[in-house]
Amino acid sequence: MADYLNLPTGETQKRMADALERIAQKETSQVTDYTNAPGSKVLVAGDRENGFYGFVQPYEFGQIESNPEGQKDVNASNLALSIGLSSGTAINQDTAWMKFSRGGEVYLVPVKPLRHSAPWNAIYNQGAVYGDGTNGVNPPNGRAGKRLSVSGASNSFLIEPLNSDGFLQSSAVLGAVGDTIVTRGFANSENNGEFVIQSITDTAITVSGTLVDEPSAPNASIYEKTKAVKQDRDVVIGGNRYRVQLLKGSEQDPLNSFADSDRDMVGPNSEWNNLILPLHERAKLQDWRYSAYAGTTEDWGIGLTDADLITHHEFGTGNYTWCQETSDEEPYRRVLRGGHGASGGRRLYSWGVSSHYGWRPALRLLS
Repeated sequence: MADYLNLPTGETQKRMADALERIAQKETSQVTDYTNAPGSKVLVAGDRENGFYGFVQPYEFGQIESNPEGQKDVNASNLALSIGLSSGTAINQDTAWMKFSRGGEVYLVPVKPLRHSAPWNAIYNQGAVYGDGTNGVNPPNGRAGKRLSVSGASNSFLIEPLNSDGFLQSSAVLGAVGDTIVTRGFANSENNGEFVIQSITDTAITVSGTLVDEPSAPNASIYEKTKAVKQDRDVVIGGNRYRVQLLKGSEQDPLNSFADSDRDMVGPNSEWNNLILPLHERAKLQDWRYSAYAGTTEDWGIGLTDADLITHHEFGTGNYTWCQETSDEEPYRRVLRGGHGASGGRRLYSWGVSSHYGWRPALRLLS
């Protein structure tokens, strides 16, 4: 197993052996996975809401059905090929995977990131961010969250820009005159739908149709129609169909407030906090580098390190993991976790390219 995980020997190997022994000691009546997913059928720790089955080696998946001969084995390059993700560079080709139960569903997540320098936008454009079959909360160059409002008098959607970055932010211009925008999540139904841009400035988009006043819209989003991609990328591996998506790194999307002490990263919706952090060695003592972002987590007794997971920049590329969520303050930024330890959390440009930014997909079993 050490060869696949690139884990150190000695103490860490003993932790892994202890975890495997716990699997062996489980009774068959405690089986919780009755699917054909690879790996153990019995939870090592946690429960069906948030639980850990153990590690899965790449060969246990079977082959990727859609890939050409010679590229069907599960590895970093071939999985990217299967969803059409060409941006970035493959890393950690043969990393092991972690098998979880999340809300009663089976999730498989690589121990280490599979790719660096792939921007969030590129992942979205392959339908592999949200996994919910919609266009997602906030497509590329869209805007979402509490800075949005509506003026009925001027028939305009408004944004309170931060640092003069509004609708015309140079790398994320929302649209141009004549484009069709899609709006949703506004409390007043008249403000939701499709509208043609009549004029656009950094702070206001005047549209066709009739709008009504709405002073604040924390759950709303606005995006240019052609930027939307349905988020339903599936891959069939070994006869199992998986939905390819990113983990949720926060409690809400858009964030409730990145300016708060916890950056809105604590809560039951944060898959990162509820699945990844309980595996980490710091879960035992709750001595997180960023305790406000971690909150109180379970300790599943596995003891993975930042080196094992590559969640610190000292240990390799792709050390920040892209997540689904949009920043409330600057809605062209997306959440990443890790970077300076597993509990870390930032929000960076959705178009950003860096060897620090990693693609660590979650494969959610569908059938």
